[in-house]
Amino acid sequence: MTQEMSEEEKAQREFFIGLLHAEVFKRMFDPDFDEKERNKCLEATGRLCNSLFLPYAGLSTDVDIDTFIKNFNDAFPGERKLVKIGSVIYYEYFQGAGSHTAKGECGCPMIRQGHLKPNPHWCKCGTNFEKAMFEAVVKHPVQVELLDSPLATGADACRWLIHLKPPVITTGGAEEQ
Repeated sequence: MTQEMSEEEKAQREFFIGLLHAEVFKRMFDPDFDEKERNKCLEATGRLCNSLFLPYAGLSTDVDIDTFIKNFNDAFPGERKLVKIGSVIYYEYFQGAGSHTAKGECGCPMIRQGHLKPNPHWCKCGTNFEKAMFEAVVKHPVQVELLDSPLATGADACRWLIHLKPPVITTGGAEEQ
């Protein structure tokens, strides 16, 4: 069950929104912006957003991975589905299943609220959001592969593979750092 944000969390969110409106975020998607630097920026935004999400969602990362998955699924019934098989978590986020999303549209609240223009690059922010969350639970680096999203592939849901151990990439692409 989601919780109301504290005053500190509201202030952090407002600060984050201010950063999103800053010129740096507009320039980050210029065609001549360095791809490696863009990815570093998107890693930072994903981690920051996740730090705001976890308390709001009432999720603790101080539990084992199986408990975290159960708590996560319970917090978002029908909207998010995580299934762990071996050392891989299959994660689906069904836009339109929750009260704050629309089917086939990006689930990022900053895009939904009009603070950001939809752009497939933001999916790297979302992937880093997931990476930060699962690394906080397992206390070591994980690898996250985006399989589908409304912005990147036109899918009606976001789908990721979270590799809890160093994997062999299954989609044929080299890991991006």
